This record gives sequence, structure tokens and C-alpha cells, in this order.
Amino acid sequence: MHTAIITTFGLVLLALMLFIGDKLGLGRQILAYSFALLWLALTLINGAVGMVHAGQSLSTELAVGSVVFGVPVAALVLFMVMSQA
Repeated sequence: MHTAIITTFGLVLLALMLFIGDKLGLGRQILAYSFALLWLALTLINGAVGMVHAGQSLSTELAVGSVVFGVPVAALVLFMVMSQA
């Protein structure tokens, strides 16, 4: 359940960054790189907290972290490809 919540948070963060960035006149490429770096940092922090406080193993956190990071970034890539057409 935690994985679904964090992944959903990533998708909401992506939507907010794209919406607010568009209103501020920022380029989509800058927003894409900014989101990817921010989301990577947040995913790593989430994994570290999972290892320290929840007692998860590194291999488990790497597997879950790849899904948590990958789904919003895949949505970003899809958005970038679809918005160019």
C-alpha cells in the first residue's frame, strides 16, 4: 500500500510541476530534468527510511524503488513524447 501511495504522490508531483512550470513559462525540458532529479532524490530518501526504520533489506528497497521511481518517470517520458506531436 505504501508503494502505491508514494507512486501516486510522484504522479501528482509531476502534474503539479508541469502545470506550475507551464504557468511560469519554464521550458518542458528544464521541468523534465528537474522532476527526474527531485524524484530520484525523494526515492532514495524513501528507500533509506525504509531500510532504517522499517527494517527492509537493500534488495527489497532497490526493487520497490525502481517501481516507485520508474512509473512517474515513464509517465513523464510518455507526456513528453505525446506533447511533441
